[in-house]
Amino acid sequence: MSHSPKAVFDYSIERARHTLNLYDILHNSRRRSGRSDWLNKFKDLMHWPRGESVVRIDGKDKNSLLILRSSLGITSERFAHIYVSELLRSAIVSSVSAMDRYFHDLILSQAWTLLSKPEDSIPKKLKALPIPAYAVRKALEALRENRDARPGHFLKKEIQAVLHKEHTFQSVSGVDTAISMLGIDDFWKSVGGGLGLSAGDAQTKIRDIAKRRNQIVHEADIVLKTKGKIISLRDISRTEAEEIVSFIEKFVSEVEKLA
Repeated sequence: MSHSPKAVFDYSIERARHTLNLYDILHNSRRRSGRSDWLNKFKDLMHWPRGESVVRIDGKDKNSLLILRSSLGITSERFAHIYVSELLRSAIVSSVSAMDRYFHDLILSQAWTLLSKPEDSIPKKLKALPIPAYAVRKALEALRENRDARPGHFLKKEIQAVLHKEHTFQSVSGVDTAISMLGIDDFWKSVGGGLGLSAGDAQTKIRDIAKRRNQIVHEADIVLKTKGKIISLRDISRTEAEEIVSFIEKFVSEVEKLA
């Protein structure tokens, strides 16, 4: 038995949250070098030469401690925000990908039931999906060989392939397409209400998140310039990443109530 769309989403969003936790662990909050007496005791414990220099990294609220040997060639500067903020960007991208996967799985899980309805009741977007003729032939052959066969298995595999090839559900227009395939009415009003937002504000939030995701994925989150010699990253904060991950999680939870 396959996992539900929400179970897969929850698994994926947990990984995004884990990335946020890694940022807290690895972002260096230490402003001074470690005390020599403490470091010497640590080297003795690890049987490292006392003369070897080490790098000490203290995570958020000193809840984590990372000690690196100089032989690694990594300095404490590599644990400054400008470097470990890539984990925040990863969390944002992962959360949007989790939402995208959720809609793919949700459509697939309901497709055969929706297609089994009277023709006038089938959502038009779903009915318009192009299914290869070969898949239809395989389904018909299965029925001819065994009247108890389940041809939906063949067709669902093709629907899955078409969905992943032709559609992404990471933007307002993408979500609209998914909802049209599912035949859900008053979607943005219902979801927005569950989030304490108007329909328009819920759309704006998804639109802004999609834009932020695209800046990271398609532009390496580097500020676009036509002139200038300095390469600069867009600002990103732990709070921004947390808010995006949390909103996506709440958004999908509201969708799940309507599905």
